[in-house]
Amino acid sequence: MTTTDRRITYARPALLGELAVVFGLVVAYDRIRDFAQTRPIASSTDGARVLDLERFLHLDPERWLNLWVSSHETLAVVASWYYQLLHLSVSMAVLLACYVYRPDVYRAARNALVSISVIGLMIFWVFPVAPPRLLPGGGYLDTAVATGVVGLVDSGTANPYAAMPSLHLAWAVWSAMFAAVLIRRRSLRSVAYVYPVVTTIVVMATANHYLLDAVAGVVLALAAGWVCMRRDSGSAFSRTEAAR
Repeated sequence: MTTTDRRITYARPALLGELAVVFGLVVAYDRIRDFAQTRPIASSTDGARVLDLERFLHLDPERWLNLWVSSHETLAVVASWYYQLLHLSVSMAVLLACYVYRPDVYRAARNALVSISVIGLMIFWVFPVAPPRLLPGGGYLDTAVATGVVGLVDSGTANPYAAMPSLHLAWAVWSAMFAAVLIRRRSLRSVAYVYPVVTTIVVMATANHYLLDAVAGVVLALAAGWVCMRRDSGSAFSRTEAAR
């Protein structure tokens, strides 16, 4: 491969176009959010079904985790701020870092994130799921409301009936995958994977997601990341990983 070919292959896409993609996702999310909010009964029914399946599988740690964290004020406040702020900020920081430092894997990162979001939006459209905190008679405490954090953060664009799959988990796993690509020292890469583990605990502790939501988010992120890295990064990604 010549120097010119390498430069063309690894060229960064135009920033304006990348911003347009993000804007398009926000608009699509708003439209689906408006539609989903008109179906609270169906959302609550689907949420109860998810919880029933978890109980059948003996995998329903959300309530005791939610009540335990909520009983510790400091933990509840930290978890609420974590949920409100890190989801978008960490993901955008990783995407920007890929754009600046690893243009050879940027397209894979961007396409994986877009794929995760689009598939998530499609599922929200056909299968709106109320989170534990909105489940009638569920006995969950809305941690962000109880701590007052939700009143300090503009969460008007949040879809309250988009629990399945958990995009918080999907984006956290995506962030860990591509942060690991950016981190050169092997000993430090494991730190990136702590992020989705903590996020899993937080989304359940704040009563925003069921365990199965988190599992679905992880599967979605891993599948989208694997496909896009193979397709969009190709041999450049493989050579980089092999050299480490």
